[in-house]
Amino acid sequence: MSAEKYSILYIDDEVVNLNVFKATFRRDYHIHTASSAVEGVSILQSTPIDLIITDQRMPKMTGVEFLKWCKIEYPDTLRIILTGFSDTDAIITAINECDIYRYIAKPWDGEEMRLTLKKAFEAYQLKRDNRKLIADLKEAKESLEQKVIQRTAEVTLQKEEIERKNNTLESQNHQLQDLDNERNNIISMIVHDLQSPVNRINGLVELFMIENQTSFSENQTFYLDLIKRNIADASRHIRNLLDIRALEKNSDYHTPLMKVSLTEILPNMVEGYKEQAAKKKVKLHYETNADTVYINGNEDYISRIFDNLISNAVKFSPKNMDSNIFVKIKENGEYVSISVQDEGQGLSEDDKKNLFKKFQKLSASPTNGESSSGLGLSIVKTLTERLFGKVWAESKPRSGTTFIVEFPKYFGN
Repeated sequence: MSAEKYSILYIDDEVVNLNVFKATFRRDYHIHTASSAVEGVSILQSTPIDLIITDQRMPKMTGVEFLKWCKIEYPDTLRIILTGFSDTDAIITAINECDIYRYIAKPWDGEEMRLTLKKAFEAYQLKRDNRKLIADLKEAKESLEQKVIQRTAEVTLQKEEIERKNNTLESQNHQLQDLDNERNNIISMIVHDLQSPVNRINGLVELFMIENQTSFSENQTFYLDLIKRNIADASRHIRNLLDIRALEKNSDYHTPLMKVSLTEILPNMVEGYKEQAAKKKVKLHYETNADTVYINGNEDYISRIFDNLISNAVKFSPKNMDSNIFVKIKENGEYVSISVQDEGQGLSEDDKKNLFKKFQKLSASPTNGESSSGLGLSIVKTLTERLFGKVWAESKPRSGTTFIVEFPKYFGN
């Protein structure tokens, strides 16, 4: 039983019974007694009562009539009726209409009454606990529903805000795309417009040198050579810009592939750069571990990839220090790897992160005044990937750089 002391109202028109009940149970419960139903009503109206025990046979109002009234006015109060075995109709009415906890035959036995009260209050407490639990669950449910409504409103507002920002972002993206397209169109126009005068200047210089080849002083020869070198740089920049523009414009283009001999293309390219390299006292070396090496590729792409890599190796090699550049072809199972190794300034960690991005300037600088557009390596990566290959660099500062390009080997007939 709970430590709580429950209240009992005992009604009986026999005062002796009231006194006996009170004396028996006053230590365990708050006992209130009444000798009539009218007196019991008065007590109920002034004092909280947990259990009503009433005799059936009382003057003016029977126990059943009193309990009917209690059921309406105090529905949560437990109800027990005392009656003799001869009052069968009263018992049936009490059970059916008064919703009594139980009936007890008179005269009641003390131990039986004690046990009945104990069980009654256990049931009463359980009912009260269930009622509280239901109320708590209802409150929790209402609170949860309110939170769901509130959260739904917040989510709706967030969704609307996200949609608004998405619409703004989409509009800005369209504007940026339009600006980017306009910029690319302007670049294309400028590059195309520059290509013709650069070619004409180069032709005029060549013609000028042919007609006056015996009459130049040493300084004039040096300056003319410098002019030709700058024209070549300008032509390379123009070509790189045109390449980038074409690659971006045709990003979904599927490159036609065919059988290509690396052992024919690369030796010629190395030979073509030897004179330029020699002016900086750089020696170019070509090595291969196979007589013939084929890939499934594209000759133009291969030429442009290694034109950029070899020209970069020459450009960033030390000047007048008898350094070397090694171009090596090596078969490796199902793949062919081509490495271009220099003995130049090497790459920093930041260089490696941005190496193949467009318009990236590296920490190292060309060693003989050559210019760099920052596009060559981006073109190398794009063209290599279009040939289903991959490219990467291995380098340490002041220890040179090795670019490695790997292609699937050709296995056709």
